[in-house]
Amino acid sequence: MTEGQGFTYKKAGVDVEAGNRAVELMKERLKSTKNPLVLGGLGGFGGAIRLPHLKDPVLVAGTDGVGTKIEIARRMGRLDTVGIDLVAMSVNDVSACGAAPLFFLDYLVVGKVEPDQVAEIVAGVDEGCTRAGCVLLGGETAEHPGQFPDGDFDLAGFAVGVAERDELWGPQLVREGDALIGIDSSGVHSNGFSLVRHLLKQHSIDLGSNFISQGGGVGLCITPGEGFGPCYDPRSTVGDVLLTPTAIYSPVLRDLAEAGGVHAAAHITGGGFPDNVGRAVPEHLAAVIDLETWTPSPLFGWLHGLGVHRPELLRTFNCGLGMVLVVDPDEVEKHLAVIEKGNIAARVVGTVVPREGGGAVRYVGELRV
Repeated sequence: MTEGQGFTYKKAGVDVEAGNRAVELMKERLKSTKNPLVLGGLGGFGGAIRLPHLKDPVLVAGTDGVGTKIEIARRMGRLDTVGIDLVAMSVNDVSACGAAPLFFLDYLVVGKVEPDQVAEIVAGVDEGCTRAGCVLLGGETAEHPGQFPDGDFDLAGFAVGVAERDELWGPQLVREGDALIGIDSSGVHSNGFSLVRHLLKQHSIDLGSNFISQGGGVGLCITPGEGFGPCYDPRSTVGDVLLTPTAIYSPVLRDLAEAGGVHAAAHITGGGFPDNVGRAVPEHLAAVIDLETWTPSPLFGWLHGLGVHRPELLRTFNCGLGMVLVVDPDEVEKHLAVIEKGNIAARVVGTVVPREGGGAVRYVGELRV
């Protein structure tokens, strides 16, 4: 065998040159890296960023993925939104602790590097960082031939935020009589998609079919910058509605932190209300949620109509509330005004009471789906 006929990394399925082209395309599209705290540029072995000036700074980290929502995106051929979802899932967790997201790192694994595809996905990550007010400080794109089919991919990432130590939120601050404020979600977000995909298969629903013709009702189409809420109109397909990006709450939570009076927050992800709101209250207290204080978007009514009963909706999905705050009852109006300034809908959805047996989360009323 001559030198020219030897085995190469490219023959094994890994194209380093394609990876380099993808990096160059990314650099052209990234916006969040233009931050005065960032030291140096992209391309080094590690990203460097200065810490803001705080008296007693604490770093808060969170990590997550997008889950099987990626399968919906792949089937739709739309890869520009899942990066936003990726950032949202981690920065919302960090922000729910009272911290401001500082930077984000992503990990993208593909079967075969297609530079335009990679650049589109990472541009979505950068857009998520821009919305969150943090920096995409670095990341990794890995090519796994033989493990992932060509065109398939997966995403993971983590966020790091910073806060003053004595300003962190958590159940230790929650008191009996505190009020619960629910902030609107933008849809299913990035949880429960294994159940969603099962429903699509069981009912033979095509992602390209019109959402309203499938029984989804009529929703309000909200353009970027106008806030959260169901982002679909009568022309939207089922796939369009399901791919609505996860709402990023970091900016409004940062404003709320500056206003003071927030005791804890719950990011409503997998496990729905029982698992997530339950983590925001101490062991001797319980959160009572009045299910009739808001009306979920038609998307959740559609899922209910496909066979998901109300208790399962509450255990699996956010049901229209992506974040629940636990706040001082005397400062409710102040908090609602701060949230309203961010063009986001919110309302009081419950209160904190003694646990006295039972679970950490209780309901009154019936979910309006």
